[in-house]
Amino acid sequence: MYSSSLVSKMASYKREPVTEMYPLYKENKLTVWKCLKNDKVAQRGPVLLIPALINRHYIVDLDDKTSICKELVNQGYSVYLVDWGVSTDEDRWQTFSELFLGPLRRIIKKVTKDANQKPIVFGYCMGGTMACIYTACFPDEIAGLITLAAPIDFSKAGILSLWTDEKYLDPYQLVDALGNVPPELVQNGFVLLKPVGWMKKWQNVWEKQDDDKFMELFLTLEYWVNDNIPFPGGIWQEYIKWLYQENRLYKDILVIGQHKASLSAIKCPLLTIVADADHIVPSDAAEPLHHLAGSEDKTLKHFNGGHVGVIVSLKLFPQLIATIGEWLEKHQNVSTV
Repeated sequence: MYSSSLVSKMASYKREPVTEMYPLYKENKLTVWKCLKNDKVAQRGPVLLIPALINRHYIVDLDDKTSICKELVNQGYSVYLVDWGVSTDEDRWQTFSELFLGPLRRIIKKVTKDANQKPIVFGYCMGGTMACIYTACFPDEIAGLITLAAPIDFSKAGILSLWTDEKYLDPYQLVDALGNVPPELVQNGFVLLKPVGWMKKWQNVWEKQDDDKFMELFLTLEYWVNDNIPFPGGIWQEYIKWLYQENRLYKDILVIGQHKASLSAIKCPLLTIVADADHIVPSDAAEPLHHLAGSEDKTLKHFNGGHVGVIVSLKLFPQLIATIGEWLEKHQNVSTV
């Protein structure tokens, strides 16, 4: 007989922010949060964190033990975090190119003005791909680039490459029917990538439901995993067509407005972090950035973790933040405008 109710614990869970922040800039649903500085540490240059469009921003501020925001603030950096907000019907028509030429460009300009320095941009998952594309289009605006589990060669994206193949999926037809892509559609797709793993997860939770430390971490992560948001339809259909189906970024044929997004145009210092057990963005999909970028100063790091585990694992997080911290220490002064 169990001493506590798993259902009750899940129903009563409430997430609390870890790092104190205030809104620096707002645009429609989008918010750029600025993490409050630690007065005990001399402030260093700006670091802008960019999450994926389909995930909530607080993956980088998940809990007290695995908060990238908190760790970077404590190291003295001016930390900014993009919160994409929750898209509605009006956002269905925004295009992939408009994302870079509009909101993202304004974000970079706002952060640069506030910090009086060009930012080092840190992108996770699709946010890393977006950071690469932006840096390739506007290399003079970015001081440094860090990517974590960011797909570049979409032909190597495992099962997702198969599921999004143009033989089986017409992204324009799907958006015509649904508008914005429902979060349930995307989330269920991720579950089906490893269905047995999903079952084992819940078996493990049932067996450890009376372990308070385990349950605290599990509920925090599970809350984020299920707090997904709609994917703006116009952006999604071109993201799938241009990157997954046509692999334009990797093939060096991606054009954003009047700007060619050539990875060879990236000249700033670069840190590419790859998760070797990643089933969403396999290492073969993420590693090519290191080889294709035009930067002379570039570093490649491999971690033995999964797509989410690499950023939230209590075992891996200290290694991750140490890697990021050491790299930033070497490159913090390159961004003065």
